[in-house]
Amino acid sequence: MRIVFCGNPEFALPTLNALLESPHEVLAVVCSPDKPRGRGRKVQPLPVKERALEAGLPVLQPASLKDPEFLEQIRAMNPDCFVVIAFRILPREMFALPRLGSFNVHPSLLPRGRGPAPIRWTLLRGEQETGVTIIHLSETIDGGDILRQERTDVLPSENYGTLHDRLARFGAKLLVEVLDAYARNEPPKPLVQDESLVTKAPKLFGKDFELDWKLTAEEILNRVRAFSPDPGAMTLWNGTRFKILDAEVAEQDGLDGGRLIKPDEKRLLVGTGHGTLKLNSVQPEGKRAMTVAEFLRGRPTLPLKLGE
Repeated sequence: MRIVFCGNPEFALPTLNALLESPHEVLAVVCSPDKPRGRGRKVQPLPVKERALEAGLPVLQPASLKDPEFLEQIRAMNPDCFVVIAFRILPREMFALPRLGSFNVHPSLLPRGRGPAPIRWTLLRGEQETGVTIIHLSETIDGGDILRQERTDVLPSENYGTLHDRLARFGAKLLVEVLDAYARNEPPKPLVQDESLVTKAPKLFGKDFELDWKLTAEEILNRVRAFSPDPGAMTLWNGTRFKILDAEVAEQDGLDGGRLIKPDEKRLLVGTGHGTLKLNSVQPEGKRAMTVAEFLRGRPTLPLKLGE
C-alpha cells in the first residue's frame, strides 16, 4: 500500500513507526506549519515532522489543505490512501483524493468520544472501558464508517499519560492490520455509526483544569487522572498555583470541601463535597513534581484549605 501520512503530535508516532516497519510504503508526511512551542516559545517542528525527517521522508506543510498546488503534489504521488491521526480537519477535495480514501485512528469507542480530546473525556467521565476505532474519513467529524474497533479496560491506575501511550500503540497495531487486509483485497466491511449513541469530547481550556472542591472525591480524582501528568489538575495553595498529579479516594470522611487534614508527615488528606481525597504527588508553583512526603518535609504549618 502506498500511503501519505498526516499527523502532528506524539500520539501519531507509534503508527508512523509501525508503517515504516511494515511492508507498506510511506510516500510523504503532511504536518501543520511549525509554531512556537515550550516555555521559550521557540519555533520548533512537531513530533511527527521530527520523526519523518529522521526517516528521510518528504515533509509537506501547507498553510491551506485546499491549496491547488499542494493537492496536485499529493495527486502526483498516486497514493492508495491517507492515514490521518490527530491532525487537522481534511476537506473533501483532500480526504477523497486517494483511490481508497483516508483512514483515521481515533482513541475512543466511536460514536462515543467524538472530538479532539477523547482520552481526557474518557477519564473525566470515569468510564471503565475505552478502545480504538479505525474509520473511513467523511465530512462528518469522527463520523465516518467504522472499519475496525477494539475494546480495552481502563485500568484504575491509569492517567492521561499512560492511557494515551497505551492507546497510541494499540491504534498503530489495528491500523496496520486494516491496511494489511486491504492489501490482501479483503477489506473489512464498513459499519455505519449509530448517531443515537454519540457522545462528545470537546477541546478543554485552562479553566477546565481547575479543581472544584465541592465535587465528590471520585469526580475530583477523575479530573486528576484526566489532567496528569500535563497540564496537571490545578488548585490554589495560599494563593499560589498548586498542581495535583496523583491521588486516591480515602476512607476517612467528614471534611468540608478543600479543607486539609495532615494525620502524619507522609499523608495529606483533603475534604471534598462528598468523601476525602488522599494526595500522592503534587507540584507547587515554580517547583518540580514531588511526592507528598517530599512536599511535607520541612513544612510544620499548612493552610487550612485548598482553593484559596
